[in-house]
Amino acid sequence: MLPDFEELVRQHGARIRRIARRYAAAGQVDDLLQEILVRLWRSYPSFRGEARIETWIYRVALNTAMTYVRHSIRERETQAAIGARSASEPTIHATTSMGDVLASFLAALGDVEASMLMMYLDGLTAEEMSGVLGISANAVNVRINRLKQKFSDMHID
Repeated sequence: MLPDFEELVRQHGARIRRIARRYAAAGQVDDLLQEILVRLWRSYPSFRGEARIETWIYRVALNTAMTYVRHSIRERETQAAIGARSASEPTIHATTSMGDVLASFLAALGDVEASMLMMYLDGLTAEEMSGVLGISANAVNVRINRLKQKFSDMHID
């Protein structure tokens, strides 16, 4: 039996918000969050339960986020032009919290890598991530291992 939609949002709201924060420009997180929730609401009746609910949430949320990004590409270009994201690897200081370390690492990743890492941290299997991202489970495992290596190679001061 599927939980009612309100319960689903309560249980997975933090996951949905993380996705929105990752893909939305500053000040637009709530707009993207609302769009994701609308799409989840509309597609909820057709969820058949063949996959874990987390996999379905990621699929809907990431597809919505990608569509949102495509429609706001001019804003992202403007944001990039004023230096919103640095291309260099972050340097982490010893006084930085683990949450800040992870946020800094995620900010330095591309959208697919960041999505993959978020799903990995949420406990999705390679097969489930494969279904969301449209790549083989083996490719998911390889990329996850590369992300782990990249994270361990970060400079910590």
